[in-house]
Amino acid sequence: MSMESVGAGLDVEAHLKKILDSLTEMQRQIDRMFRELWREAPKEVSLGFYEPPVDIEDRGDEYVVYMDIPGFSKEELKIRATEDFLEVSAERSEERRRELASRNYIVRERVYEGFKRRIMLPSKVRPEMARAALRNGVLEVHLPKSGAAREVEVSITD
Repeated sequence: MSMESVGAGLDVEAHLKKILDSLTEMQRQIDRMFRELWREAPKEVSLGFYEPPVDIEDRGDEYVVYMDIPGFSKEELKIRATEDFLEVSAERSEERRRELASRNYIVRERVYEGFKRRIMLPSKVRPEMARAALRNGVLEVHLPKSGAAREVEVSITD
């Protein structure tokens, strides 16, 4: 390897680092701007949109969906499953909203009031056999696979 190519490699690496550092700083500034926007929003305005992160595990005979939903009780959750998707929604009860509104927050960044998330599944499942558990703010939904695709081959008779 010549000295020129080593020097060029260092320049490219330095340039890429500079770009990544700039992007990281832009992300910090955007995050700060959104935090300030939420903090300054009137309390009457419900802008609390939240889309919880999801992991889907394939265990062979079933899919297991893990969803982070801290701060919601099982009574505030609604889970709906079809052969093709899982839909989870939550909304704070009026009692919980009043309780949170009565507090004297100095900083309040966790402003989400509810969410609705639909997850398309990789293959058909048996929704009637689905089961769910909520532990430490993580929803775990087990969806047994259908085993048989609902697709048939059609023969031409004429």
